[in-house]
Amino acid sequence: MSIEPHPGKKPLVRPSPPSWGEIAPDGQTALVVRFALGDRVVTFPAAEFKRWEHAAGEPELLTISTGKEQIVIEGRELAEVRAALDLGRLCELRVNYSRSAGVRPGPRVRQITIEPA
Repeated sequence: MSIEPHPGKKPLVRPSPPSWGEIAPDGQTALVVRFALGDRVVTFPAAEFKRWEHAAGEPELLTISTGKEQIVIEGRELAEVRAALDLGRLCELRVNYSRSAGVRPGPRVRQITIEPA
């Protein structure tokens, strides 16, 4: 006996999107990645990403290198964001950090900066 009311069927209601950004559906890859900063949105072709590095600590840092710029994401629990990058599914990343950190589980993006390399 299963706990699900109708085993094997998809739920009628979609899960809410993550508060930290947007990922491409299963089986699809993102062609571009948008970074929503406080006053603007910066979009990069996903093919421009050369490498990324996830450094543990407080705060965690996820650093993405392109040919001419470096994107630094500061926050905590950033493994899910890194996994979306690894799979080529990250479409958008936005700041979602607030003082009430217990609102939703998952990554907390405190700050996103884009600097010349």
